[in-house]
Amino acid sequence: MRKKNLFVLLIFIGIALFLAACGPDRQLGYQAVLTGTGGVPVPNGNYTVLVKFWDDPTATTAGDLIYSDTQTVAVTNGMLNIAIPNLVSEANNIDPSKFAQPLWAEITVNGEKLSPRQKLLGTPYAFSLVGGAAVLVGNDAQAAPLIANNAAGQGAFNVGNRTTNSAAGSPGTRGLTVTILDNTDSDIIRGCAGGFDCSSAYLRFRVNGNGNVTADGSFTGSGADYAEWIRVEGDVSTFEPGDVLVISATQDRTVAKSLHANDSSLAGVYSTAPGFVGGGSMETQPGYIPVAMMGIVPVKVTTANGPIHRGDLLTTSDIPGYAMLATNPQFGAVIGKAMGEIISGEGVIEVMLLLK
Repeated sequence: MRKKNLFVLLIFIGIALFLAACGPDRQLGYQAVLTGTGGVPVPNGNYTVLVKFWDDPTATTAGDLIYSDTQTVAVTNGMLNIAIPNLVSEANNIDPSKFAQPLWAEITVNGEKLSPRQKLLGTPYAFSLVGGAAVLVGNDAQAAPLIANNAAGQGAFNVGNRTTNSAAGSPGTRGLTVTILDNTDSDIIRGCAGGFDCSSAYLRFRVNGNGNVTADGSFTGSGADYAEWIRVEGDVSTFEPGDVLVISATQDRTVAKSLHANDSSLAGVYSTAPGFVGGGSMETQPGYIPVAMMGIVPVKVTTANGPIHRGDLLTTSDIPGYAMLATNPQFGAVIGKAMGEIISGEGVIEVMLLLK
């Protein structure tokens, strides 16, 4: 049987039958024509076919073997037609996370290995869109731990195209991208639970084409405050998280570092790790910082006006960017209430913002 006469069609077909019990079938269809000397089809009969998927076109180490399946297949007129895996069951289904990387198929027929390996193209990677999906464009070092976590049942992951952009403030990576060309009133992303039709009865989350996001439930971020992207007056590199900020006296929608005690133009605090940030895409513009206006944030404080105890009201001080004890609170100059304490000197404590 000549290897060069093997016509590898590699027609990998994902059968997306949405069954209520087991979800989409995860099988690949593989077809090939087996010929012998002179291009004559091999004799009819049963053939043992070993299919292996590798993460490299030539590697042979166990760590590079992603999947292996052996079948006995009836060949007629040289036509080899198999499904991988041969049985449709949850135990035999191919983990979709396996397709979150480039793969090469190696076929062995009756002990004769056909070479070279054939790279999987296109259709098989659609499996990464089913339940337990994994979508990844990155290097092997990034992929390995993610694939391992997925296989261990720790959840799916989505990592988008890695990009290079030298523009100031431009993101270095892109995640899941959904584009809609018209009809901005439609939902471009929907998340549903409890039913397959994603009707209003099961709808839990959606992103509308006009930019509105609606969710049933709460939003949980890593921070503990609400902030807005606001431009700073002067060199942004001179500002740091925890700075107390006031409204600029010379520029619209701009903040500056506080300089005076009991300043009624108080605007907020340079947020260390905001839980939610408004202000659109201003983070991509140079000279903008997240200014916390509500919530609990770390704040730079001084005891210039006396020790600060938990529950004390705070105001601006004469030290640039620092808050102090408000012994005679002024209208519009109160930052909030101390949730920590400092007896002497300067430091950083958490403050519950109550701008008033």
